[in-house]
Amino acid sequence: MKINRTFLCLPLCFVLFYNCTKEDKPTENPILGTNAPACQTPNESDSTYRTFFKPSVGWVGDPIPFYENGIFHLFYLYDARNTMPTFHPWYKVTTSDFGTFTDTSEMIATGTANQQDGALGTGSVFKRNGVYYAFYTGHNGNLDPKEKIMLATSMDLKNWTKDPSFLLQASFGYDRNEFRDPIVIEDKITGKYKMLIATRSEVGLVSNSTVPWRAVIAQYSSTNLRDWTLEKPLYEDTTTFITECPDVFTMGDYQYLVYSNIDDRMVHYKYRLLTANTWITPVNSKLDGIAFYAGKTVTDGINRYIAGWCPTKNKNSDATIFDWAGSLVTHRLVQHPNGTLGIAIPNGVDSKFIVNEALNATIGFGTTKQGDAYTLKGNAAGKAFSVFERKVGAFKIKAHIKATSSTQFGFEFGACETRNEVFAIVFDLAKNQLRLDKVIKNASSLNVTQLPLNVPANKEFDITIISENSVCVIYINDEIAFTNRIYKMNQNPWAIFADNGEVTFSDLKIFK
Repeated sequence: MKINRTFLCLPLCFVLFYNCTKEDKPTENPILGTNAPACQTPNESDSTYRTFFKPSVGWVGDPIPFYENGIFHLFYLYDARNTMPTFHPWYKVTTSDFGTFTDTSEMIATGTANQQDGALGTGSVFKRNGVYYAFYTGHNGNLDPKEKIMLATSMDLKNWTKDPSFLLQASFGYDRNEFRDPIVIEDKITGKYKMLIATRSEVGLVSNSTVPWRAVIAQYSSTNLRDWTLEKPLYEDTTTFITECPDVFTMGDYQYLVYSNIDDRMVHYKYRLLTANTWITPVNSKLDGIAFYAGKTVTDGINRYIAGWCPTKNKNSDATIFDWAGSLVTHRLVQHPNGTLGIAIPNGVDSKFIVNEALNATIGFGTTKQGDAYTLKGNAAGKAFSVFERKVGAFKIKAHIKATSSTQFGFEFGACETRNEVFAIVFDLAKNQLRLDKVIKNASSLNVTQLPLNVPANKEFDITIISENSVCVIYINDEIAFTNRIYKMNQNPWAIFADNGEVTFSDLKIFK
């Protein structure tokens, strides 16, 4: 949970130039058509999000998922973006498949400007003996402590009653003003309940480290969900200020810890055997990029999903910094035999887009087309590319990519007639990177964000891209999810490209 209104990410304040004109033609001889449309100015003032949910008014902050009887109840911090002194009440949306949603509006209201929960923060929902317990953060920057853990209960997951008698504040040695995001789990071995809380601790509390303060996930235990006893922290991290929105779960023989790093603005995970005490950090601990935050997981008993939010950008502009809150994005977790995790598209999202639309290439260079296969050969004469008409509304792109000799290729969005400026999802095989770059013709590319890319020995990639308005998520080989907010992609053409060598995009199709 982050109370500040501005999303603290890298200051990617790039200036955008929408200078796609019909007079500025490519110098190459296109092998396809030459009638690609000029750029449209992106406008999201009236955009509706049905796949990457947002309420009709306002935005989605930290999801708090709970599953019961075939329905995922996704509580979230509602961000109204107004000047009210109280903010972030708990709202809820429900879904059975993460492809369609029912908005059920406010669940737990904020307190007054003078009360501890003048702003609500992240928490969790737990059911015991027919009663639903919502433990949440009460935040008020005018009080000391600023944050305490509070409680509301319900009999039906709809009507919630706050319990003013319950207040849990930081124990001695913990930061009383950074004490939030409780999650309650049941310890099957001891029969006790554990509450995990994101906070910070003083030196020597957890280990003999000389770091004065460090991020920790505090741990409390209870037998009745009301009386809590402090135990040894679950986890400590000296590399970041605080590990927000912690989540702990088991899959098979492994236990997993998921948290959001407040410094790099990414969701990370660690894992360990159930019989071990030491957490393992995988080679790639990131579960997405900087445009996916506050991810928490939920299972229906068969699959486990992770739900987070893709932030908007200030003034709906690619040139500005990220806001706090945005659109709901959910991935499916895939467990590998060695305990590491991969990311895949939820079946409900994949099956939502089934109508195969005509794929019309409007302009291109260095491309050979055979059926649904496009072979691109980039060389010293220039980058190979094919530009396609932009489909209005949400859509899905699927393809199988085979890199014969190319080491840098991918997809471009905002690829208008001149392709003077595009946002490119770049597969960089030489650096083992997946990047979002802002590419300006005849200028150096500017990297927006990147993730490690596992390059298979056969250099083949199965990809699915889901786009809705300015949200774009690409899934690769059931290994990587890469979420981005790109305003220029909204109602503008897109392209495939190869900077060098040969690569084939086969079974390239678009679905509505």
